[in-house]
Amino acid sequence: MTRCVHCEGNLSWFFIFKRLLIVKSSNIQCPSCHQTLYFTSRSKGVLLGTTMLIPVFFVLAFMLGYMTLFVVITLGWILGMPWFVNVTEKDEALF
Repeated sequence: MTRCVHCEGNLSWFFIFKRLLIVKSSNIQCPSCHQTLYFTSRSKGVLLGTTMLIPVFFVLAFMLGYMTLFVVITLGWILGMPWFVNVTEKDEALF
């Protein structure tokens, strides 16, 4: 699970999931030490890739008739995303 780089406290799955779904700004406040954290460039790339690939897979699944499989895989991926992100203390560029 993701840890704060300042206080080494765990950031909960729900906290990261909420920040992934509600993107108002690129920074995150640690709930323990209230320091500002940012997603790493690798994490931003994974999120961007997921955002771009889901509509493509939706069209393919619709055309081939595998909508149930698409929904199951997409929900599993979205629910698993908080385990794939990391945070850092400075804002990194995406590319």
